[in-house]
Amino acid sequence: METQSWAEQEFAYADLGDQRRKKRLIQLAKQRGAQPNASISQSCEDSASTKAAYRFYENSAISSQAILSSHIKTTQTRMGQESIVLAVQDTTLLDYSSHPATQGLGTLHTKNQHGLIMHTTLAVTPSRVPLGVIHHQIWRRPEEEFGKKHQRKKRPIEEKESQKWLSSLEATSKLSKEIPQTHIVSVGDREAD
Repeated sequence: METQSWAEQEFAYADLGDQRRKKRLIQLAKQRGAQPNASISQSCEDSASTKAAYRFYENSAISSQAILSSHIKTTQTRMGQESIVLAVQDTTLLDYSSHPATQGLGTLHTKNQHGLIMHTTLAVTPSRVPLGVIHHQIWRRPEEEFGKKHQRKKRPIEEKESQKWLSSLEATSKLSKEIPQTHIVSVGDREAD
C-alpha cells in the first residue's frame, strides 16, 4: 500500500468544490515543493502542466482561504500532539514596486513603493520546529491614505492596522479551545504592544 505524500496529507481537508481541483492542488504543491526557488514553468513537467497551473491559480472559484483552511486543520492536528506551542506572529511587506503593471497594490513605506502587507501567525515548538500557519491576513494600504498616519488616534481599533495583532490573538485563542491539551503561547514583537 502506497503511503500518502506530504501534499496529500497537508491538503486532505481542502474543499475546492471539485475533486479535480483538489487533485491539481496536491500536484502543484508537490511540484512547487520539489523546486521551491523555481518559476512555475520550471517546476512544471511540460507546457500543458504549466498551462494547467496558471488556470488553477487564476480560477476565481478557488480561494486562498479554502486552501489555507486545510493547512490550518492539519497544523492543528500537529499542534495537538505537542504540550507547548508558540504562536509567533509578524508582519511582512510584499514589495511589488518592480512590477509596475500589477494592479490592486497599495503603498508601503513611501508613495513610490507598492505592494501588499501580510501578517502571519506561525505555530512553532519551543525547540523551533515549525508546525504550520494558523492565521494570516493580507491587505493593501490605499494610496489616498498615505501620509495620514497622524490621524490614527481618531480611528477605532477595528479600522487600524494594529487590529492585526488582535485578530491573530483571537484565532490563536479559538484554536487553544479546540486543542485544550496543548498550551499555546502567543508571541509578538514590540510592535504588538
